[in-house]
Amino acid sequence: MKGIKIGKVLGFEISIDWSWLLIFLLVTFSLARGYFPRLYPSFSAAMDWWLGVLASLLLFVAVVIHELSHSVIARRYGTEVKGITLFVFGGVSQTSDEPKSPTEEFWMALVGPLASIVLAGFFYGLRIAGLGFLWPLPLIALLTYLAWVNFVLGIFNLIPGFPLDGGRVLRSIIWAVTNNLKKATLWASYVGQGFGYLLIAGGLFIFFSGTIISGLWAIFVGWFLAGTARSSYQQLMVREALSGVPVNRVMTTDVAPIPADMSVRQFVDEFLLRHDYACYPVVNGDDVMGVIGAEEVRTIRANMWEATSVGSIAHRIDSAYKISPEDDAWNALIKLASEEVCRLVVMENNHLKGTVGRDSLYRLVNAKLHIGS
Repeated sequence: MKGIKIGKVLGFEISIDWSWLLIFLLVTFSLARGYFPRLYPSFSAAMDWWLGVLASLLLFVAVVIHELSHSVIARRYGTEVKGITLFVFGGVSQTSDEPKSPTEEFWMALVGPLASIVLAGFFYGLRIAGLGFLWPLPLIALLTYLAWVNFVLGIFNLIPGFPLDGGRVLRSIIWAVTNNLKKATLWASYVGQGFGYLLIAGGLFIFFSGTIISGLWAIFVGWFLAGTARSSYQQLMVREALSGVPVNRVMTTDVAPIPADMSVRQFVDEFLLRHDYACYPVVNGDDVMGVIGAEEVRTIRANMWEATSVGSIAHRIDSAYKISPEDDAWNALIKLASEEVCRLVVMENNHLKGTVGRDSLYRLVNAKLHIGS
């Protein structure tokens, strides 16, 4: 999941997906125009807006702390965490692998809601202190909201609907009892889908009862939860199908390397329009200098194709485009999940051995799933 990088906390890269910015604006608007004016009518409109912005920012901090707690536990158990991304439904810690044991999954999942509930208690304690010391009412109002929203965040995440934290706790328990991660994921996925459909049904009832916005929001959250629960199980199946398979078993060697001095016109006529490959490696002698496909060709006008070399417009490759023949096919799929990466170049001792694309990985997954391997 890509996002806008905003810095590191405890060594974890923190990013914000564009969808979270939309939620930030919606939360700020609803607080400034609904929550604070309704509960504190004595506040001015300017104060309502200041409180709305500040509450949204502090909610952002609370979600980061929630996700950091997951990441810290994962790192303690030896699971690599590539970063934390905040998106429309909160946040996600980007781990490199599934938890190694039910115990790791249990504590990694449970610590997030516990962190939110502790934050709720912290803000509630400050509210009590503020009332005793006669702090300004706007500050009391802010602390009250933060205590309430963190408590709701913690309790909601404890719902045993996979992939919510509570669903992961449920999966860890089933996993411990059955000693079967696949079965545990399947059952937790069914529970997660069930909660999602219940939310959709409840949202429809609320919608037709006249509370349109709340109903639509419940439907949206339910739809997301059901879909994510279903895809989480599918992702595990794909991971199992590809894990342990070296890249050299799925790479292709018939994707021709394109000399850097070839003209774009020749490349288009002889390669791009004749074959189905999304992109090709560009070489300068024995060195792979980049990749080229339709996206790069579109950067120049057609009347310049004859006079332009492939090497001058090739996309320079970095580690995101490279993989070794012995690397895991699952790692290849993770790299290919980025829309920017059209194809991986398989390198061994700085020599091009082949390429691997999504097509060959999907064929392997389909074959394994059909034979039940």
